[in-house]
Amino acid sequence: MLQYFVKKIVFDKKCTKTQAVNSTFHFLLQGVCWIQTEEEVFPMGLCWKLTKSRRVLQAGGLATLVCLAALVISRRGMPVWQQVVTLVLAAVVCLTATRLVAGMVASACEESMLEELHLKLQPRAFLRDYESVVRAQRPDSAGAVTAAVNLADGYCADGNWQQALQTLVMPSAAIPEPRRSALQALVQRSRCRYCLWGSQPEQARKELQAFAGNVEALRASNPRLADNLQGDVTLYTTWCGLLRGRPADRAALEETMRRLPTKLAKLDVCWMLVLASRAAADPAGEQRYAALFVQEGGALAAAQALRSH
Repeated sequence: MLQYFVKKIVFDKKCTKTQAVNSTFHFLLQGVCWIQTEEEVFPMGLCWKLTKSRRVLQAGGLATLVCLAALVISRRGMPVWQQVVTLVLAAVVCLTATRLVAGMVASACEESMLEELHLKLQPRAFLRDYESVVRAQRPDSAGAVTAAVNLADGYCADGNWQQALQTLVMPSAAIPEPRRSALQALVQRSRCRYCLWGSQPEQARKELQAFAGNVEALRASNPRLADNLQGDVTLYTTWCGLLRGRPADRAALEETMRRLPTKLAKLDVCWMLVLASRAAADPAGEQRYAALFVQEGGALAAAQALRSH
């Protein structure tokens, strides 16, 4: 499409003013729709707050000005209206490309921050860096909900499960279904997990019931997500039982720990194995799993607490 517009408007001397205006309007409409879609994923505010993506925006803006200046000089013989259309198209192409690259860089930066928490297990470094991502989200957006969940995970990993609960944001009615229901399940899952880490079995049980209800409600609109979250319902049900002193299948928990993708998630199950060994009156097993948690736990508050004993 872009190749057609450039050939038709910039180089075709027979292109009429009406044809050029109509084509330019259509092209601009396509660009606006694409930018709106990109804005939902990585808001401009986020791209501007992160240093690397901000530099991309600055460089792209400068490159756009240079490109426009070159076109003005090279197309001096064109009619004025054709020069204007050419400059508008060139500006849209350059700025859209800049926005795309800045979004990609912002995505890589956010992923690197999340790795600080989920893989490197450095919650305080994550909290320090991720605050800018949360502040850049548009209120009542899906991005604001997921960013709040990520930040709350950091507080929980740093030992402040109550602050984690306060950080969570429920999705607003402005978010359309079925996305809103999926976000509600995500938030409710986090509420349950933080209560479990806070050793609050009664509160965790209530949050787990709500989470299980969210998962069942998702089965009609998003069965794949519901199936994935059902594994968390089962796992958290076991965790609730462990907080009440009930036994658990340690072999099954070890298999679950092996399959989980991130170190943070694996250590959730490792802590459950500590509790399961305690419930089974197996001090050797409890000591073994506690040692594993200390070894792999990085700067997690629970790992630091075990080291101090």
